[in-house]
Amino acid sequence: MRINSVFCSILLFTFYEINAQEHKVLINHYDGTEIKCTRYFPMKDGRFNDDISGIWDISVDSTAVDERCTTIDYTVNCRLVEGSASQVSVGVEFLFNDWSSENFVFVPSIVYNGNRFNRKTMNYPPYWYDESEWKVDMPTTTTLVPSLEKYSDKGVIELTTGNASTPLMSFYSPGNSFSWMVQTTQGHALGDFGYFIREDKQAGKASFSVMSPAVRKKRATGIGFTDSGDRGADLNPGDSVEIRFRIYRERSSSLSDMYSLFLRARKDLNPSHTDYAVMLFSEVWDVMDNLFQKERWNDDIDMYCLTKPGSNRNWNQIWQLGWVGGGQVTLPILLSGDAEGIERSIKNLNAIFTKTQAPSGMYYAYGNGTEFKSFGFGKAFENNETFVRSQGDFLYMAQLQFEQIIRMGRKIPQSWYTSLRKQADAFLSLWKKYGQVGQFVDIENGKICIGGSTAGAIVPAGLAMASRTFGDKEYLYVAEELGEKFYRDYVLKGYTTGGPGEILSTPDSESAFALFESYTVLYDITGDRKWLTYLKELLPICASWVVSYDFNFPKGSVMSDIGAHSTGAVWASVANKHGAPAICTWSGESLLKYCRATGDRYALELLKDIAHGVPQYISHKDRPIGRMEPGGACERVNLSDWEGKRNIGGNLFASCSWVETATMLTVTQIPGIYVQKDAGLVEVFDHVTAEITGHDGYKLKLKVSNPTRYNATVRIYCETAEEARNGIYSIKDESKIRTVRIRKNSSVDIIL
Repeated sequence: MRINSVFCSILLFTFYEINAQEHKVLINHYDGTEIKCTRYFPMKDGRFNDDISGIWDISVDSTAVDERCTTIDYTVNCRLVEGSASQVSVGVEFLFNDWSSENFVFVPSIVYNGNRFNRKTMNYPPYWYDESEWKVDMPTTTTLVPSLEKYSDKGVIELTTGNASTPLMSFYSPGNSFSWMVQTTQGHALGDFGYFIREDKQAGKASFSVMSPAVRKKRATGIGFTDSGDRGADLNPGDSVEIRFRIYRERSSSLSDMYSLFLRARKDLNPSHTDYAVMLFSEVWDVMDNLFQKERWNDDIDMYCLTKPGSNRNWNQIWQLGWVGGGQVTLPILLSGDAEGIERSIKNLNAIFTKTQAPSGMYYAYGNGTEFKSFGFGKAFENNETFVRSQGDFLYMAQLQFEQIIRMGRKIPQSWYTSLRKQADAFLSLWKKYGQVGQFVDIENGKICIGGSTAGAIVPAGLAMASRTFGDKEYLYVAEELGEKFYRDYVLKGYTTGGPGEILSTPDSESAFALFESYTVLYDITGDRKWLTYLKELLPICASWVVSYDFNFPKGSVMSDIGAHSTGAVWASVANKHGAPAICTWSGESLLKYCRATGDRYALELLKDIAHGVPQYISHKDRPIGRMEPGGACERVNLSDWEGKRNIGGNLFASCSWVETATMLTVTQIPGIYVQKDAGLVEVFDHVTAEITGHDGYKLKLKVSNPTRYNATVRIYCETAEEARNGIYSIKDESKIRTVRIRKNSSVDIIL
């Protein structure tokens, strides 16, 4: 939609004046990665003389997307007419002269609040190994990551679009009550665009630049920075550089408003597809369950291992309580496994309850099946520290498994209840003593070693469920208080921290999705709609970690070879600069629960992107990926060059236990198709298609097609809109589930 250019210019001028913004075209000339000089030109049509390279034709096309002219599409084309340009980069720059370091600077999955946090520089895996560094009130502390610097007057962030889950840069200004965002395409023929953010706190200025090609001095790696290896472009007359982008400006009264803008806009500009079919949920289950029964079970210790028994001496790769699957993977096996898998799962749980409980009530979270320790990386920690996230995972997941075992008509041993209640009581003790549950605690005495963070984001869910499991409302009281604390201290600040064990307390996705799970459980148990409000504010934070578009992987990379659609890949953290096939370590079921209660389609869309994307990353005998065995799944979906330019779309080093667990949870807890028959809502998560062929308001007729080479068993979860708003979701609710079998490359008609 084009708006009258004069009218739009008046509005734009007013807005620019209010927000003290300048915008220019710039050409950087380089010697390697050092800028020799920069030439600026007005962002308008014209012919301009760069006294170094020659004559440039600049054309600027702008189109107002809305009638208020607060969202505008731009295409800037710079064509060299005369002369020659050696080692140049062309771009657009947005300068803000009324800048405050209180502004929240945001690049999804890589920059939160400008990454102005405390910093600790060390090799992988980073941790506070020296006990003298421990603090109960540990501030958010990152590894060496791109940052505008907390303690320096000036800061610079250098990225490519591949560093971001959505190619955009944004900020929220609390002082001026507005949000600004620029979203771009992935890049140009010269490669991914470069994103550069510069902040001068003393001068009160900041700039955001989009450059083609990206020429960074340093590229971010897993443990810091190294030379980028970037180079400017050599251009001849007739060569051009084009940058397409969209600018958003909105009045905002809170950070939540900026995040709301992001959630609405994250799919505006770049292609995203979820209509492909690779492997059915039922086929994924078959191949992965086969892997676990044949290659992960160890009869000698009555446990599922994280890798093939005997293949690893490193305890991290043998068994862990939570985080990466040890006490979690038995849930999907109990939900969907055969008799052998169910018996093994019960043995696995019994081994945990009888072998691993510590005097504090917590469980030793790391071991080889015969010996167990608090936690560790490569070797056990020397001071008995255990990881709160791992403990919380088990408190919650154990109770979900109790529910399924009871559903099957079996009894839970009283000793299991007694054991798990000791762990729940340990969390109560932490809350009463510290007003938090910490990030790492002493496994022997239950005292906090390192506090702060949202490492315990799943603990409210575990405690809320414990109030029902043990019939004690004190657990629910603490669950609600802890949920409130996480909202005040983290959600309102725009990020969560401490989910992964080996990134200090760098912002991450794992704790965000765990907190989302907790808030849905609190809503289910209490019925208090404030938890829905908190979920609405948390949803875009979760979405910021999920790739919103299909990245153009380099030809010859593994991801390109398998035709991977990156939409739905989930970044782990700011420290680990890559997407992954799933949520660590959840199915995303909480997104469906939230959508059912509120009708929020953004949550449903997010779940579809994630769940539908998972099967394409699973190795299969008919479609091997790398050197992984059938059922294997690596955590790498590399969009950035954090592991080197040759590893964009690659470095699938081996199958990862947490991806295996998250995948099994996804295909067991998420239905293949979700239906609200009276509303005509049909959402397909599985790799089938569903077409509404008849609907009278009461009954729904669907044509479900299976375009894959595998026979399908598809679960359809069908209910009314009212049942969705008021009922509790369970994938085992037989009154709502319809199972349909469809042969390969065929269709069936069903009436719901």
